[in-house]
Amino acid sequence: MINWGIIGLGGMANKFASAIKEVENANLLGISSMSTEKLKNFGDKYNVEKKFRFSSYDEILNCNDINSIYISTLNNTHAEIIIKSAQAKKNILCEKPVTIDYLNTVKVFEELSKSKVFFLEAIAYRTHPQTQFVIDKIIEGEIGKVETVESTFGFSHRKFDPHSRFFDKELGGGAILDVGCYPVSYSSLVANIQEDKLLEPDILDVSGSICSTGVEEYAYATLKFKNKITARVGAAIRLNMKNQTLITGDKGSILIKAPWIPEKKSLVEIKTNKRYYKSFVNSEKSIFANQIKVVSQLILDGKKEGKFPSMTWKSSISNMLSLDRWKNELFKKLN
Repeated sequence: MINWGIIGLGGMANKFASAIKEVENANLLGISSMSTEKLKNFGDKYNVEKKFRFSSYDEILNCNDINSIYISTLNNTHAEIIIKSAQAKKNILCEKPVTIDYLNTVKVFEELSKSKVFFLEAIAYRTHPQTQFVIDKIIEGEIGKVETVESTFGFSHRKFDPHSRFFDKELGGGAILDVGCYPVSYSSLVANIQEDKLLEPDILDVSGSICSTGVEEYAYATLKFKNKITARVGAAIRLNMKNQTLITGDKGSILIKAPWIPEKKSLVEIKTNKRYYKSFVNSEKSIFANQIKVVSQLILDGKKEGKFPSMTWKSSISNMLSLDRWKNELFKKLN
């Protein structure tokens, strides 16, 4: 049994605490927040013992009863907390993005490599059965040789608040960091299914818009991989997008209508030269429960990182490098 502690008690922490109830190999033991009110309300809601409610991050990291930490704080705090957690010998599941830039990501993994702890960046669709289903179809040659990927994740935030995590540059805001990691990571996943060495894409044809706080409201880019697979990706925090992924090969296509937060019963549409059909993919658990179960089992098995198709250390580093390049190319073009 893995005893988890949560650092940061926002929306994702609530989803984690609800989902862990579905999981047999994990237990929520402790929580930590600098907000006394959040600590009380969250602790009461999820029946966390008062002795395991910590008002500082150092306290929860020093608790010997907790062996694993879920980090769901603001993006700009991830690097420091990951490093402190590794030094405290706690296994780590950290919300995306792993840090706010490539250099900080490299520093984090240098520290992790010195430790014996497990680490995974929480991009939850990667541990859902739907993703494995799509991979299997590609490997089986259902759509032939993959040629292109079209993938977007964009929503329109109703209220423009310059101090919110979405729009504040210092907090790691902006569309590329907040949701760009999804289409970029899916494109990379598809492009690298049958590759021995991780291929990093060239970033081309960038476009988008930057708001008054200096972060991107929406952004597009083309990713070109050395195996000739091309992906068109989009991310937005002030523009609604299709929020789907279309993979096209020389013999057909696969449309994933809900790639990012698939339900327990999800739908994948497949079109080939011979037929068109829909496949339902069933999952015993919800998307976040799947992730907790997979991660907890990897920790119990003594592993240090996820295994394909979940995020590996190399895929997190590569993903952040692509996000950095996308962001830099966009700002270079628009400034």
